[in-house]
Amino acid sequence: MTRKPPLVPEPPLRDIPPLPALQAFERAAARLSFRLAARDLALSPSAISHQIRGLEERFGTKLFVREPRAIRLTPAGERYLAQVSAALATLADAGRELAQSKPAGGNELWVSSLPFFTSTVLMPALPAFARRHPELTLRIEATHQYADFDGSHVDVAVRYGRAYASGLRLEPLIGVSGLPVCAPAVAAGLRTPADLTGEVLLHLITRPQEWQTWLADVGLGDLSPRGHLWLDSMPAILDAAERGLGVALAMAPLIRRRDGFGSRLMAPFDIATPESGRFYLVSRPEQARDRRINALRRWITDAARGPQ
Repeated sequence: MTRKPPLVPEPPLRDIPPLPALQAFERAAARLSFRLAARDLALSPSAISHQIRGLEERFGTKLFVREPRAIRLTPAGERYLAQVSAALATLADAGRELAQSKPAGGNELWVSSLPFFTSTVLMPALPAFARRHPELTLRIEATHQYADFDGSHVDVAVRYGRAYASGLRLEPLIGVSGLPVCAPAVAAGLRTPADLTGEVLLHLITRPQEWQTWLADVGLGDLSPRGHLWLDSMPAILDAAERGLGVALAMAPLIRRRDGFGSRLMAPFDIATPESGRFYLVSRPEQARDRRINALRRWITDAARGPQ
């Protein structure tokens, strides 16, 4: 008679909240501000609030005291913060150790890039990279999250602005300026920027002052539009503009590379305004001589310049 091997008990499922909720709590507790936590994590303040409220409902206890102009931790929140911070630090250390153990000279390269830059710049240039470097495989993460170079597998990142890049190598890729865009049916009623009084302006939650800055640059700082619509990503804003829901402030010259520009989406005004921001290529200083990273850097730089 064959004896069956003893059953090995399965490890218990751990009752752990989702990582995004823990990150939202840790950032909000460190900053004592949902708004600043949202900026750190490239989310909306309402998303931060939703994640934290979910934690409070899960545990049946308040983590923050919400006051009219500030927040502060409850005693339970202070105790939970100490444990969450230690746990996140342990995860970061584990990721850093894993990233450092990656074999040198591997054939995979990881790119973290903003969704708008990914769709308008990187995707059209992928065939060129494949032709130049058939031995290399790209993994592209289109995300608004800032790349964690200490605890992740990211080799290079493309970011808008210079925030949160201490100790990293930043190289300017391309400067951009605001350009109003909308559906052709909406553009038909727009002769000058002053006509925006009759339209809905589409705003990016993470950059709330961009429309006000653009209007001031064209001498219309006091303009009052018909309405406002706030969205949490540039792809969502451009989709809303294509559907005729309002006028978006896009990034020129990159917007001109978007599929459908000139047909589903167009610029009603030909007005030059000052540079409003810049995209940067971010990488680790110690990898400056890595031939694979240099190949990736040259490809992204050429793609940002566009057709010559």
